[in-house]
Amino acid sequence: MVRLQPVLTEADLPLSELWAACRDGELVPLSSSAFIFADLPQTPAVRALAVQPVLGHRMIIERRSAAWVHGALRRAPRIHTVAVRYEHRSRASHDLATVREVVLRRGDTMTIAGIEVTTPLRTAVDLARDRGFDSARDSPVVARLLSSSGLPECRDYLDRARNLPHKALALRRITDALMIEATGAWVDESPTSDGISRR
Repeated sequence: MVRLQPVLTEADLPLSELWAACRDGELVPLSSSAFIFADLPQTPAVRALAVQPVLGHRMIIERRSAAWVHGALRRAPRIHTVAVRYEHRSRASHDLATVREVVLRRGDTMTIAGIEVTTPLRTAVDLARDRGFDSARDSPVVARLLSSSGLPECRDYLDRARNLPHKALALRRITDALMIEATGAWVDESPTSDGISRR
């Protein structure tokens, strides 16, 4: 008997069969191309394995995809965000992922199910520095990522980070996100199309 992996993709079964199993209640989609058995908990390890098919050599899960792996984003991004260290200079690409070259410090990543992922702290900082940051969409995600560290650790990280663009802006956004989270002042609890509650 063939033992199936916890996360199934087109490498395991045709996409039509995977979606048919979803209709039958046997599988649930984690993303448009990754599925798990309906009775399997959606853990960080399972979510990291769901991103693995789009990862090239030495690639790291980052930004919104890392937020999803850590459980701070409720639905997988349609296009995953992955990175490669600047010194490795990869040109690889994938239809379901955007790839960036980044400079990472020691301690900026962790390993989940054998896959390298930016830590919750680094993920929150990256989201807060992004020029596409949307307060209503991203502040709750940043606050969830920092639930176990908080502002002092984040401020210390930014103080020690050299040559990191938009640090002051990131700290303002993170401070605002944590203050709103602490006061419970999110506006709307209904999930949006990308799965984030806008509270």
